[in-house]
Amino acid sequence: MAQVFFPIKFKYNLMSNSKNISTLFFSSQVEFLKDSFIINDKALFSKFSEAVQKFCFFIFEIDKLIDGDYQFENLYSKEHNVLYNLTKNHQESIKLLLDIFPKEHPFWEDLDQTNFRYYQILLKEKQFNKTRERISNVDFEDYADAKHALAYIPIRGMKYLFESKIETHMLEDLFANIFKAMQMNDDLEDFDADERSGQWTFVHSEVQNFMTENDLDENSNLEKFRERVLYVSGIGEKLTYYAKEKFLSAKNSAEKFQLKNLTLWLDNAVDMMESNQQLISKLTSK
Repeated sequence: MAQVFFPIKFKYNLMSNSKNISTLFFSSQVEFLKDSFIINDKALFSKFSEAVQKFCFFIFEIDKLIDGDYQFENLYSKEHNVLYNLTKNHQESIKLLLDIFPKEHPFWEDLDQTNFRYYQILLKEKQFNKTRERISNVDFEDYADAKHALAYIPIRGMKYLFESKIETHMLEDLFANIFKAMQMNDDLEDFDADERSGQWTFVHSEVQNFMTENDLDENSNLEKFRERVLYVSGIGEKLTYYAKEKFLSAKNSAEKFQLKNLTLWLDNAVDMMESNQQLISKLTSK
């Protein structure tokens, strides 16, 4: 097999702001949706928003827990307990939601089905890590949608509580583009960390396929060899373009629906992707 040496060194943090942008999206999701509904009960809206924020915190933390991000031996504190906090946020979220939706309300069936879909994809994700099989574009988009499936629940909840100005499926299509863009962006940003932890993503699958097709050997003498392949091969540029286009599509819909706050957030997301494109071009043109 051939051995290829790449002259460039990756000393830049691509997509360094993406975590902040993603966190802002999920913490502000109900506010972003506000413009698409007629809010005739501000107290009810505030209660639902609080429930979503607490549930969102729980999902963020349970995802970290499953991924092994916690260093439990360093977490003990008399004042703070991560496991208690994530459980308490989930408990308080459910209490608030029960106060909003009666137990026979269809909201609970929506939540149950979406919970199942989300936790199923977490297990499938672990299966991918073991089998390290080729992940297709369709597989990736299904995965990205399922990984963010619980973020559709605020749309469903708002639909039950308030009159909508926009059809539900249109809002969900808009959000689906955001989720695909964010997942691709995260997978690009976390490429090296995922490789070290054994996480197998669509981006890793694409790099492996390129190496196989081009008869490339792993070069252990080069730091972050596969990440170099990712960008020198053009895969990184192509997938960054994909994420940008999904954000742009979502932005066009947000502008059409006059979702001002979401449009502003998407402006920042698109700007970030354009900065990443410029940086990739700078690095690979040396």
